[in-house]
Amino acid sequence: MKKQTKYKLKGSLQISGDKSISHRSLILSSMALGEAKITNLLESEDTLSTIKILRTLSIQIKKVKDDWIVIGNGTNGYIQPSEALDCGNSGTTARLMLGAVSTNPIFCTFIGDKSLSKRPMTRVTNFLNTVGAETVLTNKDYFPMTISGAEDPLPLHHRITKASAQVKTALILAALNIMGRTSIIETRKTRDHTEILLKYLKVKFKVIKQQDNATKLVFNGPYEIEAKNIFVAGDPSSAAFFIVAALIVPNSKIILKNVCLNKTRIEYISILKKMGAKIKVEKGKTRSGELIGSIQVEYSKLKAVNIPKGLSPYLIDEYPILSIAASVAKGTTKMNGLEELRYKESDRIKSIHENLKKLKINCSVKKDDISITGSTINPNGGVKIKTFGDHRIAMSFKIMSLICDKQLSFDDLECINISYPDFNKHLNSLKVENGL
Repeated sequence: MKKQTKYKLKGSLQISGDKSISHRSLILSSMALGEAKITNLLESEDTLSTIKILRTLSIQIKKVKDDWIVIGNGTNGYIQPSEALDCGNSGTTARLMLGAVSTNPIFCTFIGDKSLSKRPMTRVTNFLNTVGAETVLTNKDYFPMTISGAEDPLPLHHRITKASAQVKTALILAALNIMGRTSIIETRKTRDHTEILLKYLKVKFKVIKQQDNATKLVFNGPYEIEAKNIFVAGDPSSAAFFIVAALIVPNSKIILKNVCLNKTRIEYISILKKMGAKIKVEKGKTRSGELIGSIQVEYSKLKAVNIPKGLSPYLIDEYPILSIAASVAKGTTKMNGLEELRYKESDRIKSIHENLKKLKINCSVKKDDISITGSTINPNGGVKIKTFGDHRIAMSFKIMSLICDKQLSFDDLECINISYPDFNKHLNSLKVENGL
């Protein structure tokens, strides 16, 4: 049986701004005309990388009190940079900014940290080359790389077969400055924050559902976008850590406020409910195109489930924390078709497997599938977690540490700042000593 933990989680919390929406708000505001105020922007290392690059491309960005002001130069408004564009650890910054600059007639050098320099870029550049950009990558796939933007970019028909919101958004950003009709087909639906934000900015484009369940986006550029103020909803992927924490720590009950309830981002809640989680979602209003609301969670006894491959595009950031939930669930949870996890900040299949094995959790990997058999007793703990420099691995095992008999130690917690600098502060704000 599970022992009572030192802490339980109680109270309410407002989650930091969504990372995906923060990047897109900055970039689309830079491509608009006029001044935009962005409220609740996530101020993480990743988003600060996007801000630094946009400034290097001669976009005026400043912080005024708690808001960020962006003065856009239009869809063809980036100026030749005088230095390399450093994306740090951010794959979103890298792939989205490649799309954004690809149809501006400028020459850019892109660099990133050691982790980002191991992540493939041809999934984006192959498309951009057909439009007319010229790219040169290290070992034909990696950073550092250079890109010469097309002077007369071509309006083409693109078909994306590997589900990726980053690739789709890169092509959309390129299309905004292309004369003529660009069509983008994604065979498997992905996050639609870019499309929602474009509709909010009154950019006219078509969304056509196809017979094979594919989605076709049609743009007729170039566009002149009028700047608007943007509110960034709370990050549902960040909320997932506290949701699982409340589910696995006995006597916990929390409320998370102003969370983005975009359907492409909260599939993990459906998974957790199937596991027996006591979660109530209360829908609120729409802000800057996104539905927001509150999520109430309380401690639950979880059971194992099978997670099919078809759901992987909607769970790509949540598999690490779902693996923590699976490790305490009754039975064996199977997560299938996780190939894309191998190309994140770390090989997350390897990162999850190695650390669960350290904790004596029954975990096995077969190709791109993970099986985890949960334990009904608290993990002993007392081991050192290797984060592999991956923020989501670090946060997931910080949550696991809450139920370990002995505290876990970590080789690197600084990586959490990549996506959630306030994570520890927010977690500590919910912790209440048992017996109080």
